[in-house]
Amino acid sequence: MLDLEDRVNRVFNPDVRPLVLEAHRCYATGSTRAAIVLTWTAVCADLIHKAQILADENEPDARALVADVERAQQPAEPKAVSIMLEVEGAILETAEKLELIDRTQKTQLQRLREDRNVAAHPSLRLFGELYEPTPEYARAHLVAALDAVLIHPPSQGRTVVTSFCTHVADPNFTFDQQYLSYAFFDRVRPSVRSKVVGFAAKFALLQIADDRVTISPAELADRMGRCLRHFAERDADTVTQALKAHMDRLVEADPTVQLAALARLGNLPAFWGPLPGPLRTLFNTRLGAIGRSDQVGRLTPDEARALSLVTHPEIRASLPALEDAFAALHASHRAQVIGLRPDQYYTAHLPTLLTDVGGFDQGKYVARTAVLPCAALLSLSDLTDVLRAWYDNNQCWGRGMTRYLVDLYQDTAHLGPERDAIWRAFLEELRPYENPFNEIATGTGLLAPTAEPNSEDSSTARPAQTPVPAPE
Repeated sequence: MLDLEDRVNRVFNPDVRPLVLEAHRCYATGSTRAAIVLTWTAVCADLIHKAQILADENEPDARALVADVERAQQPAEPKAVSIMLEVEGAILETAEKLELIDRTQKTQLQRLREDRNVAAHPSLRLFGELYEPTPEYARAHLVAALDAVLIHPPSQGRTVVTSFCTHVADPNFTFDQQYLSYAFFDRVRPSVRSKVVGFAAKFALLQIADDRVTISPAELADRMGRCLRHFAERDADTVTQALKAHMDRLVEADPTVQLAALARLGNLPAFWGPLPGPLRTLFNTRLGAIGRSDQVGRLTPDEARALSLVTHPEIRASLPALEDAFAALHASHRAQVIGLRPDQYYTAHLPTLLTDVGGFDQGKYVARTAVLPCAALLSLSDLTDVLRAWYDNNQCWGRGMTRYLVDLYQDTAHLGPERDAIWRAFLEELRPYENPFNEIATGTGLLAPTAEPNSEDSSTARPAQTPVPAPE
């Protein structure tokens, strides 16, 4: 009952809402014939109103119906009743053409119209018996009318999809979950909702180029992927079916499109159900090859995003080569991957990453891109291991690295007082190296600086360019 009352209160047209409320009162009080008559009256009034709105938007299939209604409304029109009877007889066919209802909903509303005729005209029954519908039957008609027509705005299926595409492809697009749900999910019919989700799935999966869109296919696909992920939070089954409908095309797509789809949608559970086994095997092989390559420079964005899926246990199980591929990457590549999606999984890899640093510039990149973004995820033992690896590698002590250590101290505040003991031990070991010790001691406030920094670097209070030698 509460569900029905909620739907009644969501009737879109405020002028029709009183009719629906009256129909609901009749149903609740047992006046089932009146409930059915009023429900059909509300459907007709609502569809006529929506046709008028679409006619104003130059929809040709709506103009003829609206013209008939306006002619019947003329004070001197002698055939007004006959005209409206003809409008009523054709209104469902017109609504289907306008995509205000689909075929199944049309069939349900045709049954409502037939029962309305029997309820309003008892002479249609043999021997003049009164039609006595059950309360359940009247309720079923009211629910069908609400779900098919009354709670929805005058939006056509193709119009909603076009509006969705225009919204997502706008160069000034802003991802707003509340608006996305309101405009393209909650207020549209299930059939139209499936079209919107299917449209998003096709572009997110296949990275299709469209000459009408000014942004790049990859950017449009990424935006569609974000929308699809939000839709999956509301209705995972619909998203799974939408992805399944286009998986065969992904199998035949260019390898770069395939890898981009994995990078974009790999952390979406709905992606894996319909993914064909051979394509899964291909992904596993391709990721393993990335890890074994001697690639110079950064990974491509799609390679990095695909490898960042290593943080998901279920994906590691599905793609066994993923974990080894990540571990085999050059230090800078591992840092690039970690920086995309900092995660608890990476904390155990940070000490090895710092140990593998081979130059001052690389050390700064690793600290900035991987270590600091994961700082809030470190445990006390993780912090101990990170500081040990940092201290032991003299390539982690280029200009500016002491500032990053101060940042690391600040970013590990979640560890509480115990972290200070770890940092004091680290500083005591660093005490022989005056410049870095002074800067870190001052920045953390844990120990008093022993002396002023060396004159050659006093303007910045940073350690000299010469790296701190690793302990014997």
